[in-house]
Amino acid sequence: MIPKKSLFSADIKIAFIGGGKMAGAIISGLLKSLAVVPSQIFVFDIDKKRLAFLKKTYGIKTARSNQEILSLSRIVILALKPQKFAEALNGLDFSKVGLVISIAAGVKLEYLQDKIPGKPVIRVMPNNPALVQAGITAIVSSAESKKEDIEIAKSIFRTVGEVVETKEYLMDAITALSGSGPGFVYQFVEAMIEGAESLGLVKSVAEKLAVQTLLGSAQTLVKTKISARELKEMVTSPNGTTKAGLDVFEKKGFKQIVIDAIFAAAKRAKELGGSS
Repeated sequence: MIPKKSLFSADIKIAFIGGGKMAGAIISGLLKSLAVVPSQIFVFDIDKKRLAFLKKTYGIKTARSNQEILSLSRIVILALKPQKFAEALNGLDFSKVGLVISIAAGVKLEYLQDKIPGKPVIRVMPNNPALVQAGITAIVSSAESKKEDIEIAKSIFRTVGEVVETKEYLMDAITALSGSGPGFVYQFVEAMIEGAESLGLVKSVAEKLAVQTLLGSAQTLVKTKISARELKEMVTSPNGTTKAGLDVFEKKGFKQIVIDAIFAAAKRAKELGGSS
């Protein structure tokens, strides 16, 4: 078990098995928050160029193998793709590790507990806006996880945004909504920009208008606490421009397309869990 408040203790090391973009985002958040210093973070990735980039960018330490990193760290974050789990974890000794956190989509606690028996394991689902410390992370803990372990995980992921606790049976839905959701939002913004360009706006102006419209709309939802449905009605005048656009959404089945996308992403998350 990790001691209380140990995240901020100089003798605690945090290791990342896998050094992809999400690992980089979490490392950046930890360092910007001053929760830890670079010498407390270790990372291993099979991509040597990626390892060199992380070391140069953040001043953190790198390891020569997954096993070496486990012998150096008390907290281990598994930042692996679900398809790589079996190969990466095969034969590893976690005996010196105090807490294991997985960020892989679809990989269930049962699988993690089978691979890492007797250790507190926490499954999390962060999302892309963690890159700018504006993400949201869902957390599910194993039976072996103590309150202190859960607080450590929350502290780590609060450095990249908001955190919610949930039940594991909801994780596929959460993966689809907040995990895949940014991709859906970016596609929507991309379409808005292209539509505006078709009407004569230069790309730079279209991008600024579209992005600020999205940002302002999101902030309005947060700050007013008014529902999306009510805010939509506030900006929709009878026979007005917004109504004309929403009528196209209705005719083309926009709402159902989004719902179907959420279902498809959740289905894929479930499939990934089954293949791990």
